Amino acid sequence: MRVKARNRVIYYLVFLLLFFYMDSFFAKIMGASERVRLPRFAGTWYPSQSTVLDKNLSNYLREAKTNLLAKNEQRSDAIHNKDDIGENILALIVPHAGYTFSGKTAAYAYQALGSNKHRRVFLLGPSHHIAFKGVVFPSEDAFETPLGEIQIDRSTVHKLLQKPYFNEADAVFDSEHSLEMQLPWIRKTLGKVKLVPMAIGTLGREEIKSIADSIKNELSDGDLLIISSDFTHYGPRFEYEPFGESRQNALIEAKIKELDLQAFDCLKSLDSQALLNFYARTGDTICGIYPAALLLALLPRQSKTFLANYSTSQDFERDPAGNSVSYMAIVFSAPDNKNCWTKNKKKITKTQSLLSESEGKSLLKLARLSLEDYLKGKRENPLEYAAAHGLNNERFLANHGVFVTLYKKSICKQEHEYSTQEIGKQLRGCIGYIYPNKPVLVGVCENAINAASNDPRFSPVTVSEMNDLVIEISILTAPQYISDWRNINLGKDGIVFHKSGKQSVFLPKVASEFGWDLPQTLSQLSVKAGLSPFDWQNDAQFEVFQSQSFSE
Repeated sequence: MRVKARNRVIYYLVFLLLFFYMDSFFAKIMGASERVRLPRFAGTWYPSQSTVLDKNLSNYLREAKTNLLAKNEQRSDAIHNKDDIGENILALIVPHAGYTFSGKTAAYAYQALGSNKHRRVFLLGPSHHIAFKGVVFPSEDAFETPLGEIQIDRSTVHKLLQKPYFNEADAVFDSEHSLEMQLPWIRKTLGKVKLVPMAIGTLGREEIKSIADSIKNELSDGDLLIISSDFTHYGPRFEYEPFGESRQNALIEAKIKELDLQAFDCLKSLDSQALLNFYARTGDTICGIYPAALLLALLPRQSKTFLANYSTSQDFERDPAGNSVSYMAIVFSAPDNKNCWTKNKKKITKTQSLLSESEGKSLLKLARLSLEDYLKGKRENPLEYAAAHGLNNERFLANHGVFVTLYKKSICKQEHEYSTQEIGKQLRGCIGYIYPNKPVLVGVCENAINAASNDPRFSPVTVSEMNDLVIEISILTAPQYISDWRNINLGKDGIVFHKSGKQSVFLPKVASEFGWDLPQTLSQLSVKAGLSPFDWQNDAQFEVFQSQSFSE
């Protein structure tokens, strides 16, 4: 009996072990397709042990909470208290130095969040080591932190990758600390939220507007923007000493703080250009200047701005060489505890791009004039060019997608790729912008020239052809994603096809001209994108737009 009982115990233990390992095996199989980016700075810039890290963050947050609740106006580390900030927080600006230096200040921003109402975080940080223009994403599905994983919202990332100025570049994230330094804080205070991580490169006014418009259409209630940025980097190490050597001048610290507060005033104005003008005027070494400028273009105009804490690296460790880095915890909240993301979205209607016939004729005149002058060796700024010819209608300054199609008068019917081939005209060039990134008149001038000189299917147009050239202009509404391809209104909707990083587009007239039904049209789009005729059927995404055309 004892042997049988012992055997039963052994069998039971073996069964449990097999069950455990099979469960572990299948869990690994299920998760094998997920790609996780491991932390690069755990153990150096912040603790790698979860218990130590969690304890440190808890201590920082506890101290910040005490000071945020304090109402003593003389406290230098509690410029605003929690009641001032309110409950509905839209965005934070948080430092990203090692936690020994920036941890206490960063805690003020995260502690201000209070109860967890946020479901997704758009995290924006600068690129310190690799220069580029625009925005880049990592390719992974999640970030690992000592406190647990944070899942990346790949669906939103994919949508944004279809827009101008958005790209994927893992190399940027391999050496960049600005985003990683926020991840333990996010996991600690917000739990298992979704993440949209963006490294921001150099941005000009045009890029800021275009990128902000794209992000706005993805924001919804429950989203939080976090900008990772330190402020003034002062001293010989940073080659920035406009007030003299700080180790020899006791007043330098006050001047540095004054400079930082000027930057804060620009942020408080919610004016991207004012911030960039300050940056150009002072040369201030704000590493997250472009993420911050983009934030100001995203925030609703009624947002309120609060400086929760200010410090410098000298507060924690005196540098005998006089080097100093400034840290600010800044909170942006919606007034009256109302989330403003939804009504902050850019509203686009089908009638937004409609122009009158007389306005269409003016654009056709502008296209012909700019093309004729280009062929004669002249090329001027489109805005100045339109003004010089009295064609600077205010409505032409609105941003829209624009296509220009050139036809050559012909007496025979010919066929060409994706084009009208009626008796009387033959395709000679077609180029345009899908997305509303430039004013209409700029798109008309540039694409008239591009269609004549840069369409790879044709040789460049010559001066001698101008008298036989017919110009058609298409003004587009902004493309909008649809959830089901069956909702495409063939003949009325233009279509943008996306799959596997590839893209193609048809104007609304293409399907009608070739007599295609909807599946045939989508097959042709798939082929045009360099894929098989059947690739549109699985995991493809579609945007639709409408257009208004004018022709001579």
